[in-house]
Amino acid sequence: MQRHMKTVILALCAAFLVAAVLFAADGKPKAVVAEPIKDAGTVPKGEKLASDFVIRNDGDAVLEITQVQPACGCTVAEYDKTIAPGKTGKVHAVVDTSTFNGPIAKGVTVFTNDPAMPQIELTVRAKVEPYINVKPGYARYTTVQGEALEGNIIQTLWAPDGTSMDVTSVDSPWPYMKVTFHEAKPEERLPDVKGKQWKVEMHLSNDAKVGPLADYVTVHTNHPKQKIVQIPVSGFVRPVMAVTPPVGDYGQIELKEPLKKSLSVKNFATEPIKLTSVETSLKGVEAKIEPLQEGREYNIRVTLNPALGKGPFNGKLTLHTDSAKVPQLEVELKGTIL
Repeated sequence: MQRHMKTVILALCAAFLVAAVLFAADGKPKAVVAEPIKDAGTVPKGEKLASDFVIRNDGDAVLEITQVQPACGCTVAEYDKTIAPGKTGKVHAVVDTSTFNGPIAKGVTVFTNDPAMPQIELTVRAKVEPYINVKPGYARYTTVQGEALEGNIIQTLWAPDGTSMDVTSVDSPWPYMKVTFHEAKPEERLPDVKGKQWKVEMHLSNDAKVGPLADYVTVHTNHPKQKIVQIPVSGFVRPVMAVTPPVGDYGQIELKEPLKKSLSVKNFATEPIKLTSVETSLKGVEAKIEPLQEGREYNIRVTLNPALGKGPFNGKLTLHTDSAKVPQLEVELKGTIL
């Protein structure tokens, strides 16, 4: 009888042990976020808002954070990749307010292995208030490289609440933009604005690189609540003369009969510039100048002839002008004849 009872007790213990093992193996993580929204209140423009979101694992298996995806490029996130049962972890988010004004709500999506909560939405809220006003507050340029006229834009900065503020330094985004500053002289001041006013002068040289302009001039101040002001710069620097497309890339083509193509040439200089002649380095390619507006806009009619022969070709068109600014333009021609 006693031996039978011992056998029964051992069997029951074994059953409980197996059940416990199976339960543990079948355990699940459970993600809990006590505060999914962080409200920073009113913050000065340019401040970097750092927020730590605490995630607790109330389950009985390891909680894995597989990915953290900011809603925009302004948010940088760091996080604990695993959280043990009964423990907590953090998602650290930073929002740069340099380019925002007014109320903002920036989100971070957290992906987990919790089957009941595979995605967690976290949000940083704030009201971004500039403590320093800037007028006009932006700079936009449309200039032509090499032209005598250079771009000069002046900004006025002041603290609207009358706080004493000095500009201490300025940073230019490019070597071809010179930025200087000085306290506004009496004749330079904006009317009806109390306190100090500062002038930031942005000078874009005519040797600026051809292409789009997209960056910020950074102004450093000693204002107690706003140390940095960023002024957006945008626009485009054009060449004196532009060829479109810039390369005659014709890819793979069959050439059983002459094939006609065209290029557009535009003059952006203040004075007219004439195309006087065109020549090609490729046998089997002919080119002709067709004026659309003499001195301003032309079509170049390019004819590819079967004399090019089969196989790849690579050469150039040389366009001659009557201007010392751009005496000639070269356009690459390439492709493969099948």
